[in-house]
Amino acid sequence: MYTKALLIYNQAAGQGELEDLLKDIVPKLAPSIKEFTLYQTEKAGDTEALCVENGSKVDLILIMGGDGTVHECVNGLMQQAGRPIVGILPTGTCNDLSRSLNCSKIDDAVDAILAGNTTDIDIVSQNDRYFSNFSGIGLITEASKEIEESTKESFGKLGYIISAIRSLKEPTPFSYELTTNTGVKKSGEAVMILAMNGQYIGTVGLFNDVISLNDGILHMFIVKEAGATLLKNMYNQARTDEGWLDHPEQLEMLDVEQCSLITSPVLDIDSDGEKKDTTPVTYRVHEKALTFIHHQQ
Repeated sequence: MYTKALLIYNQAAGQGELEDLLKDIVPKLAPSIKEFTLYQTEKAGDTEALCVENGSKVDLILIMGGDGTVHECVNGLMQQAGRPIVGILPTGTCNDLSRSLNCSKIDDAVDAILAGNTTDIDIVSQNDRYFSNFSGIGLITEASKEIEESTKESFGKLGYIISAIRSLKEPTPFSYELTTNTGVKKSGEAVMILAMNGQYIGTVGLFNDVISLNDGILHMFIVKEAGATLLKNMYNQARTDEGWLDHPEQLEMLDVEQCSLITSPVLDIDSDGEKKDTTPVTYRVHEKALTFIHHQQ
């Protein structure tokens, strides 16, 4: 089915079960791949560099790792014209993009790869970088800093972002000015702004019924106050099947194709777990820019 495939795996993936995972996965995939290469990364940035180098040489890139490894892959492939199919073999804590692709379990991902099930998804540029799932400022960045790596896994399984937000007693408000390419302007004070392309943050699904990976829209969520109603709604999303209880007044939603965002003070940006950028920021949706394996439910 596939002529050439490259499997890139994070040596820290799988919590010590990496060897067993490879022994299980590779024999299942190999009969469908004529030329199958495995590459173990050694440091941050390796996945991005490998995707730049091999993007036009293979027809399938498999990423074994978490959201950070996927983020590197996306940024590597968006730098050049060669853009093969991407399959995620999820071994991270949250695996948020995999959840939107119905591939949060490795067995589902393998089945989808063998079946050749694909979907074209939007990718969003953030200044000079790219993201596939989300970008955020304010509480989201503060919350992620509160979590130590040693506790990340346990928090992740219960929605670690939500747990961290609940632990912050006094979130710091900031001023913002958001301008869309159609001339719409929003301004005021907020404690968090999320730019969502995917449906999950920290395993928590937010407005799954209105967000799609390939609708050509970036969904902006402006959180004006981290009050009890908002936390109750987010906690409900994380822990029950009841969905969003009610629309909190502290939350404003805006759909855009392109926009610029200025804040005072300048704020760090968390983009799929990468924190290398600061405001001001310009977002732009690149419709159906990459093809990913997805599991049909």
